[in-house]
Amino acid sequence: MITVRELRIYALIATIFMIAIIAFFSLPLLWLFVSAFNPYATPSLEIPTNPSLRNFVELFRPVGMVYPYQWILNSIIVSSASATIATIISFLSAFVFARFPFRGQEAMLSLFVVLRLIPPIIIALPIMVLYRMWGLINTLHGLILVLSAFVLPFTLLILESSLRAIPTTYEEAAMLDGCTKLGAFLRVTLPLAAPSIVTAWLLAFVTVWSEFVITLMIIRDPSLMTASIGLRFFFGEYGRVEYGKLSAFSILYSVPIIAVFFAIQKYLRRGIAGLVTR
Repeated sequence: MITVRELRIYALIATIFMIAIIAFFSLPLLWLFVSAFNPYATPSLEIPTNPSLRNFVELFRPVGMVYPYQWILNSIIVSSASATIATIISFLSAFVFARFPFRGQEAMLSLFVVLRLIPPIIIALPIMVLYRMWGLINTLHGLILVLSAFVLPFTLLILESSLRAIPTTYEEAAMLDGCTKLGAFLRVTLPLAAPSIVTAWLLAFVTVWSEFVITLMIIRDPSLMTASIGLRFFFGEYGRVEYGKLSAFSILYSVPIIAVFFAIQKYLRRGIAGLVTR
C-alpha cells in the first residue's frame, strides 16, 4: 500500500517533470517575443538593452514589391472562406448521413477517413497540373476551392458524429408541435449542433491557416501569397536571416488565430467536450 509520504514524493516528481516540459516549450516562445523587440536580434536569446518597435514598423514597409501585412490579409480571406465553405457543405452532408441511412454509407465514411490521412504533398502536384490546365494558378478563389476540399473530410467526420448523437425524438417532438421538417431542423437541430459547428469551423480555419505545401504549389505571385508562404521572404540570400522581422511577423501571424479562439471559446469548449463524450 502506498503511503502518504510516497504519494507526496510522486506528486513532487510529477510537478518537476511538468515544469521542465513547460519550460522546454516556453523557451522558443520567449526567444520569439524577445527577438521581436530587439532591432539586432540573433539566434541567441539576448535581452535587448534598448527594446523598440522597429521590427513591427518595418512590417509596414514593402518586402520587394509587397507589404507583409498583405500576406496576413490574404491568409484571413483564404482561411475564413475555406473554413466557412467546408463547414456548410459538411454540415448539410453530415445531416444526410446521420438522418437518412443508405447502403454503402459506412464505406463512404471510411473513404473520407482515408482521404483525410493522405499527405498534402501527394495531391499537390496533380492539383497544380489540373489548375494549370484550368487557368486557376495564382488565384485566391482557386486556392480557396482546393483548401475547402482538403479540410472537408475532417469537418464532415466531426459534424456527422455530432449530429448522430442528437436524438431524432427532438425533431419529431417539434414536428408534433406544428413545425415542418425544415422548421425542426432550423429551430432544434441547428442550435443543438452549434458548438460542434463552431469547433469544426475553427479546426478547419487553423488547418488552412498553417497550410504550406498546397499553397506554395498554387500561388506564385508574391502579392497573393498567404502568411505561411510569406515567412520565407525573411530568409535572405546567402543564409542571412532577419530574425527581428521574422519574430515580429510571426507574432502578428498568430494574432488572428488567438483572436478567433477567444471570440468563440465558449462554443469551442462545449463542442470539444461533446465530441469527447460521444
